[in-house]
Amino acid sequence: MKKKLVVFLAPVLLTFMPVLAQTAYLYPGFAELHQPVTLPQGQWTWFPDKTLAGLLVDGTVRLLGVREERRLWRGSAITFYYEGSGEAQLAYLTRGLSYSIYYDLDVDSGSLVGWARVNNRLEQPLSFDHLTFVAGEVPLEVGGHPIMSKAARAYDKMALEAPVPAPEPVYAGSGGGVFRYELADPPVFEPGLTEIPFVRGRTEPVFTWKYSGGFVRSSWLEFQRGYTFMAPAALAGGLVNLRDGGVLLGQTYMSEHPKGEKVQLWLGRDPEGRAERRFEVLKDERKEKAYRVTTSIRNPRSEPVRVEISERFNAREVVLKLPDGAVRTPQGYSIEFTLAPGESREFMYTATLRY
Repeated sequence: MKKKLVVFLAPVLLTFMPVLAQTAYLYPGFAELHQPVTLPQGQWTWFPDKTLAGLLVDGTVRLLGVREERRLWRGSAITFYYEGSGEAQLAYLTRGLSYSIYYDLDVDSGSLVGWARVNNRLEQPLSFDHLTFVAGEVPLEVGGHPIMSKAARAYDKMALEAPVPAPEPVYAGSGGGVFRYELADPPVFEPGLTEIPFVRGRTEPVFTWKYSGGFVRSSWLEFQRGYTFMAPAALAGGLVNLRDGGVLLGQTYMSEHPKGEKVQLWLGRDPEGRAERRFEVLKDERKEKAYRVTTSIRNPRSEPVRVEISERFNAREVVLKLPDGAVRTPQGYSIEFTLAPGESREFMYTATLRY
């Protein structure tokens, strides 16, 4: 038999009756729950348990399906006054249920698996008819920050039934600046942390060197290392574990990306990633300086390397003569290319800076 969410709901006569929460919208840091209720005529009192009462988000408790006239709070009990009677929905935000996303990316095979980590702090199993994960920036004035339950970290392992294949969330579109993923036939979420696959995709990660900074007369440009690929699906923001051949390369955060958008994950400085620079001074006056700059790069790796360089110049006026493939930007230039294993490349530009 399917487990049910037990939440104490009571009419005016204080008769308790367990009810299944029909709908849940999960956000990073909180959730919105909708529970079906049968309302008596005119008024009804809700008695949330102590744990739920302490985790409600202020100003979010409401009844859907009736016209409310007022609400009266006595401690944690809430009495609703409304017109009519019949079927309705009790809706509220709670910090006691939330989720976060993390990904496992194997750069060798290109496999990308996203996991939803659902944190149930309401101290009872939760079951829903309909569950939607909402990804994006959804600010709350009170209680919108992600919370990691200490109790969940120390949660004792219990005897579990034999696992059965669980459904995975399906992308349900975007709107209002957020992504939505719907999960049909959600599993029962026990107290503590439950992890379920969120998205699966195949990528083609390309090892990437990147320099983005101001113009400096240095003998070397030092690159940041990372990977570039196209989003195989609409990707919610979350932590990414990058591995190559079973070896952890590092962790980094990925922001939201629609399907088909370029994704770049950066892991810090590469000790082998640098470009040699040579400078020739063409003019050196107080209000005008000019340089010829030659940049040389070699790929020492056994795999292709994507190179991205973006330089900015701090001057009143900048005049650039750029090589083929370089693009003028408002403050400087950018250039991108790929080096095969062992390949070298050199490019040159001139810069006139007027102050």
